[in-house]
Amino acid sequence: MGLDLDGRTCVVTGAAGGIGLACARAFTAQGARVVASDRDADRLARVAAEHDLAAVPADVGSEAGVVELIEAVETSVGPIDLFMSNAGVAVGMGLDASDADWDLSWRVNTMAHVWAARHLVPRMRERGSGYLVSTASAAGLLMEPSSAPYTLTKHAAVAFAEWLAVNHGDVIGVSVLCPQGVRTAMLDSVSGDSGNVTLADGVLEPEQVAAAVVVAVREGRFLISPHDQVHRYEAGKVADRDRWITGMRRVVFGR
Repeated sequence: MGLDLDGRTCVVTGAAGGIGLACARAFTAQGARVVASDRDADRLARVAAEHDLAAVPADVGSEAGVVELIEAVETSVGPIDLFMSNAGVAVGMGLDASDADWDLSWRVNTMAHVWAARHLVPRMRERGSGYLVSTASAAGLLMEPSSAPYTLTKHAAVAFAEWLAVNHGDVIGVSVLCPQGVRTAMLDSVSGDSGNVTLADGVLEPEQVAAAVVVAVREGRFLISPHDQVHRYEAGKVADRDRWITGMRRVVFGR
């Protein structure tokens, strides 16, 4: 169920830089009315002024923050046609990751998608159309060896998007974005000692990822995977998980 972005009202979270800003600009270029959002209000204001974007600061790490964003946009701009839940965090590494790191990862990387859907799906169904895009990661299909919280919460984000597509795809378009390395501020924080895994297939520019998102939304495709190799890796993982885990150990430990 594709969506022509021309004339549509679109919201992008985590839009003060990186993939979010690139998508906000790409949607604008397609004729959409875009509202950029980010928890960093000062940076968001500078970026929005530079790129002529409407801006509503919000912290999507709580349900209240998501609701406030939705209400602000629908009150001041109009019904939301597309919501891109793009904000994400990369905190905590292995078993020493704190409960606070796990909690923040869960709230921003997974629950923000749930809260957005909880409050938008009924409205979109009533209106008879809508589109939800969530940014996960190739780590949500495979893994990120350097970070347990990132791997788990991105897997959950993909699973929730699948659930949405099955249960509400009759009316609402659903896409999940799963790139590998993208040149953003988050890249260094998740690559760590396993950077050779994240970067092995090249680093894309945010604009390349945004272009893939525009095409997928127009065509109504569920999985947006800008790195073609991810499909091959996932197929290998599903075909033989023991072999895949052994191979990942070799990559991590260098033997």
